[in-house]
Amino acid sequence: MDASAPARALPGNLAMANVTPATRLLEKRRQMFEVQEALEAQKQDFARKEELFRKREEALKRRDLELQESLIRFSRFLQENDSKRARAEKKAADEVRARQAKEAEISQLTELVEQLSEERERIDVAVDRRMSYQHYLESVLEVADEYQEIGELLGRHATLQDTNRDLRAHMAHCDEEAESLRSELAAFTKRRSDELLLLNNRLAALKQQLEAHEQDAALQKAAKDGTLAVAGQRTLVYGQVVLAADNLWAECKRRSHVAHAPHTDPTAQLEVIGNFVADLAAICRQGGLGAAAAAGGLAPAGVSPPLAAALRATAAGGAAAQPGQLAQPT
Repeated sequence: MDASAPARALPGNLAMANVTPATRLLEKRRQMFEVQEALEAQKQDFARKEELFRKREEALKRRDLELQESLIRFSRFLQENDSKRARAEKKAADEVRARQAKEAEISQLTELVEQLSEERERIDVAVDRRMSYQHYLESVLEVADEYQEIGELLGRHATLQDTNRDLRAHMAHCDEEAESLRSELAAFTKRRSDELLLLNNRLAALKQQLEAHEQDAALQKAAKDGTLAVAGQRTLVYGQVVLAADNLWAECKRRSHVAHAPHTDPTAQLEVIGNFVADLAAICRQGGLGAAAAAGGLAPAGVSPPLAAALRATAAGGAAAQPGQLAQPT
């Protein structure tokens, strides 16, 4: 590398201008070899540094692991100390509670002993007071042949007490049943009274309705009788009118020279009668003008066509008519 220093000092175009291509190729290869050597040196340097860094990293990892293990051991130590302290505190609290419980138990037992002592004294007093009953029962056994021991006598007394208690319970049950029956009877009586009251109220209401219906029926009957009377009167009047109309129509038909159709309707008959009366009134008003008019072939004013025809027929058939002998009107 020192021998190539003068050549590197010269400019590249001047140093390589007067050399052959083979020399330039060798120079290029030399330069490539130098670059390769430099690259290999850098690779070795990088490998050495990498190895150094790896060793330092491993050392750091080991130290980290040692530190973590130390921390774990310290943490475990702290946990063990905490658990020991907690156990010690719990044990101390348990002992305090146990001591307090024992003291409370001692107090209770002391009170119980005092109560039992007092109870024993009361029992002794009661026994002393009831010894007279013992003596009484013994005296009863001496005179009663059916009982040999006090237990038998007490058993008989217990039996009688049980029987008395059963009888009292039965009597109480009977009283309850009687009270229940009395309550049911009272409820039944009240219910029947209410029903009877409701039925009486309903009967009174039905009677009022019956009276109202009877009054209404009487009013309707009276109205019907009045209506029937009015209808009968109207029917009678109608019959009289029809009979009179029929008689007048028959008389008009008999006296008229017009051939009327047989009418059974009173309205049609009255119309014929009206025409006949109107014609007759007109003839009566005109008097002697009828003959002159008949002779001249003229119908008097106000005379119906059938009557005019009858007048013309009369004038043609008779020459000398007597005064007052006129043609029969329709």
